[in-house]
Amino acid sequence: MTIRLRLTLLYSAILGFVLLVFGIALYFFLQFYIFNDLKKSLREQTDLIQKNVAYQIERSPNGWNLFFRLDDFDAVGSGIFMQITNFTSGYTTKSSNLWNVDLPFSTEDLQKKREGFYSSVSIHNSPFLIYSDPLILNGKLVGVLQAAYNVGVVNNFLSSLRWILVMLSVFVVLLAMFMGWFFSRRALKPIYALINATKNIKNSEDFSTKINYKGPPDEIGLLSETMNSMLQRIDSIYGELEQTSVTQRKFVADASHELRTPLTTISGNAEFLVKLMKSLHQKLYDLPEKQEIEISLEALNDITDESLRMGKLVNDLLSLARADGGFQINKEVYELQPIVETVIRKSEFMPKSVEWAVGNMESLFGVYILADRDYLQQLLFIFIENAFKFTYRGFVNMEFERIGNRIGLFIKDTGIGMDNDELNHIFDRFYRADSSRGKTPGTGLGLSIAKWILDEHEGVVEVTSSKGKGSIFKIWLPIYIETRI
Repeated sequence: MTIRLRLTLLYSAILGFVLLVFGIALYFFLQFYIFNDLKKSLREQTDLIQKNVAYQIERSPNGWNLFFRLDDFDAVGSGIFMQITNFTSGYTTKSSNLWNVDLPFSTEDLQKKREGFYSSVSIHNSPFLIYSDPLILNGKLVGVLQAAYNVGVVNNFLSSLRWILVMLSVFVVLLAMFMGWFFSRRALKPIYALINATKNIKNSEDFSTKINYKGPPDEIGLLSETMNSMLQRIDSIYGELEQTSVTQRKFVADASHELRTPLTTISGNAEFLVKLMKSLHQKLYDLPEKQEIEISLEALNDITDESLRMGKLVNDLLSLARADGGFQINKEVYELQPIVETVIRKSEFMPKSVEWAVGNMESLFGVYILADRDYLQQLLFIFIENAFKFTYRGFVNMEFERIGNRIGLFIKDTGIGMDNDELNHIFDRFYRADSSRGKTPGTGLGLSIAKWILDEHEGVVEVTSSKGKGSIFKIWLPIYIETRI
């Protein structure tokens, strides 16, 4: 929910609540005022007539000859209906506007209350407000004096007032919502301008761009000024990081390039010396210098091994430097089966202590992918060599599966396996599981390079492993072309 909508709903809810309270207060005030005025009029009119009735009661102490008259009462002008009922004679006197209608009363209520009271009744489907005043003679109830109003008009007025208040409140709330929605857009226009400006900066990734705010120095102005300061700081930090990254990548690339030549020279000379020393070892087999030659030969072998390991490390660093530098692999369309067959054939010569088996390759028939042949072979060699290094008994298998527009290359082993904590870091640079450190040679860069190559080929890898039971690496590559014979 946007701020604009929240503000509109909030202000509309407040206005609606105020109108509700005001409408209820106004309605009940008018209802109380009107009915209180009617009751007051009924009582005042009753009190006037009560004087005449009291005079007659004084003249007829026994109450048998009481005769009440309403000839002087202005029924039409006052709008009040009057009725006097004599219980001793059973005679009823009415005002001229009452015609043949009788105002109802309850003798039980008159006996119980013994003073004037109000009641609301319906006479011929018309609502009446009646004030009944009992007539007492010598402590005995001898009659009742009643004054009434037809409150149908008042009730209709109050009913109409209710609907008017409800409809007016709804209209005012809807109007307020519309006006609030309209004016909140204008009020929030500078914020929308800030949002658009920040979106443009994000899309352009040019943090040197500033937000141009031309409004008053209010909260929005302060926000834009703060955002400009933040963008300036981000641009400064981003520039520093970019410069550091460029320098680091250049250093790694230059160092790798410079180290390759001397390492190649050392490796070549060491191999030459190894061959020469082996030749001398055969010629001088029976001479006393044989022991010294054997020691020299071992040292040269160590030099050769270390130079090869350093050369591999330098090549790995160079690959990672290319990846960090944004190097993109040039890909072409290749048939996958010949590439995999080459990898399988060369894998036979890798050092291993377990059985190496390859499953049915029927799934690879007619599958073409968009790839770089050399990098794809390096990717597979890394996973296969990893499986050989960490599998001391059992087997390493390579299987294949095609699902939809993807081809899967599965490398399974019965090696040392990994737990879940180790699986989360196997593609981190220089990471090696604790169980393999110091036991198995390596730099911890192979899987990082494999992940970069796989990302460049728009592939994914799924890893499942169990400690002490082995691992399964499922490499999925998108199929570019699929042909069937």
